[in-house]
Amino acid sequence: MSGLFSNPEFIRHTRSQLRPNKLISAASISFLLSFAVGSFIVRQRHLAGTSLQGAGVDLLHTAFILQALILAGGGGIACLNSIFSEKQQNTFDFQRVTRLTSLELTIGKLFGAPLLMYFLCLCLTPLTLYGAALAEVEITHLVAAYAVLLVASIAYHSFTLLLSLLSVRGSQIASILLALLVLWFASVNMWSPFVRLHALGPFDASEVALSHTWEVSRLDTVKTWDYGTPGFTDLFWHRPVHHLPVLLIVDGCLIFWFLLGVVRNIKKDPEYYELYSPAQFLGLAVFLNLLLASFFETRWATPLDAQSVFLVFNIVILSLLGIALLRTRERMRSLVRGARNRVPVSLAAIWPAPFLGLAAVLAGLLIVGCLHYAHTPGSAWSPEFALLRSLFFVIWILRDIQFLQFMDLRPSKHPLAMAFLYLSIYYVCVSFFLTAAGSFRTPQGTPITSIFLPTPVFVLDAKAWALAPDVWTIGFAVQLILLALFFYLQSERIRELRGPATALPNA
Repeated sequence: MSGLFSNPEFIRHTRSQLRPNKLISAASISFLLSFAVGSFIVRQRHLAGTSLQGAGVDLLHTAFILQALILAGGGGIACLNSIFSEKQQNTFDFQRVTRLTSLELTIGKLFGAPLLMYFLCLCLTPLTLYGAALAEVEITHLVAAYAVLLVASIAYHSFTLLLSLLSVRGSQIASILLALLVLWFASVNMWSPFVRLHALGPFDASEVALSHTWEVSRLDTVKTWDYGTPGFTDLFWHRPVHHLPVLLIVDGCLIFWFLLGVVRNIKKDPEYYELYSPAQFLGLAVFLNLLLASFFETRWATPLDAQSVFLVFNIVILSLLGIALLRTRERMRSLVRGARNRVPVSLAAIWPAPFLGLAAVLAGLLIVGCLHYAHTPGSAWSPEFALLRSLFFVIWILRDIQFLQFMDLRPSKHPLAMAFLYLSIYYVCVSFFLTAAGSFRTPQGTPITSIFLPTPVFVLDAKAWALAPDVWTIGFAVQLILLALFFYLQSERIRELRGPATALPNA
């Protein structure tokens, strides 16, 4: 594998973006912007009668915000356009057949597409150093701040590169909006009574530089999301830890998972994309659940509320990962008709239920185990009903994903998009009907709602079960029947794809 500076894809971006005229213009604009911003902030602080140290704090904070916007925001958009624009120009197929390995092509695009943004960020470094000198920031905090900016930006670039790979014609605006939403979410402080974790985005760099200490708060003082002294602290399994190593490690793990999806698929035909292998899918699901469990504060919630938070989180995560496991019609056809390693119809008919179900079961057991260990003695905690709620959650996830997989095998244009549309219409219409009927407002209506929607599982306890055990059982049975129905319909589709036995190639 070639190094980064000898990578042909990286060199191609270097030649197109780092032209002398472009660099001179970018450096001149950055110098003028730095001079204007620095003069304005220092002048305003002087007129207000404050010290130069206060001006340095404002200047350092502003400089890091500008660098984060340029490097993360601008670089993310560049990565988002890197593969998508090549597909639009019909030149991406030529890159896929080059002698570059998948990893070399991925690394070349990851660091080559935002190369101009790295240069602009470097041009603003003198402004940052000037602000750090006025604010009397230690060099170690400044280096740590740049490490946060760099690692968090690369994590965001990895995500947008993966999004660029998966984008299709006509989805550019939606992809940009999703990328900006993720950047905003990563920059929002997640510290709450439930999750004791600060933001993981690049805009935390200025807070690291201005923290002035590496100490962590005592456990009894960590009650607000203040970044000030004695350092900004997370709670990792109820123990206070400094946020800096947490941010670097978590963002580093996210870089690995995002790039893994790109490397697996960047040289494949879009019809054969499979974001992760089943084993990688299980590993990612376990990693995300352990991440939430590690920083989840159970003492601020009842066990029922805590499990509901975990279940909502897993509904989102496992739904996204389940969608990533879906196989297109062409991919399924190649698997069931291939001469080598042909997938049996019986196994293809229940895909992706085995791996998705295993991930959902592991997530449910992890949740119940953590809550059983951490719940307060005497609280309303029932491990039996906690397992029942997890079982209901598993069946519901499998039912919806299996419906999407069945629909994705239909011989129509954009079958998966239509499946999402049908599923959305179902949930919206049922929610309106049940709201009009008053099922959400009465305890007696909750069991009936469970037949149509998964939300009643969040309040399922011994009291709710005793009101109508037969209706709850019917709700479980209906989901199992629908799951079996989708298995059957999918098997029929696969038999059509497989064709007559005489048409099969010899093994």
